[in-house]
Amino acid sequence: MDEPPRANGALIAEERRALEALVGADLVRRALDARVPPEVREAYETLTAISRIPTDYVEQVYYAVAEEAGLDPLEMHHDVVRAGVERALKTVWRVLLRFTSDAAIVRRAPLFFNRGLSKGTLEAQMLGPGEAEIRLTGWPGVPRMQVNGIEAGIQTVLECSGRQDVQVSHDRTLDGCRIVARWRA
Repeated sequence: MDEPPRANGALIAEERRALEALVGADLVRRALDARVPPEVREAYETLTAISRIPTDYVEQVYYAVAEEAGLDPLEMHHDVVRAGVERALKTVWRVLLRFTSDAAIVRRAPLFFNRGLSKGTLEAQMLGPGEAEIRLTGWPGVPRMQVNGIEAGIQTVLECSGRQDVQVSHDRTLDGCRIVARWRA
């Protein structure tokens, strides 16, 4: 049997801090207590930096918190991923990104993905000035929330690196999805 897709514990712990900052720790606690199965709650509450938690558990938590907060789950998830990426780039990296070429930034996209998720392969390439294609393969039927997180991460890195009017969209493929990012330098 195929191993279920898993997310990096350090990444999800960082997302939880951002989620609690967005909606409040009490609301997250209420949602966990009232809206997710005990095994999901336990895995989420006990994860460590070296844990790998099933992505469907994380998605259940996001949907539960969004319902408890009365928010759109994908918009909330996008905001949480954005906050986490921005926090990670608040160091000297943000300054360095401004002097990094578009092609170099795009080439590095798969490195971040591979650290965060256990399923699928990300490949990225420039299509032309201000346009990149990112392909996720090896994950047929990838959940919308996972695509949403990849899109949010790509958009945030590009914006933090000084690119303007960043637009990110996706199309599903038989083996995953194709994401296109467009921006003005």
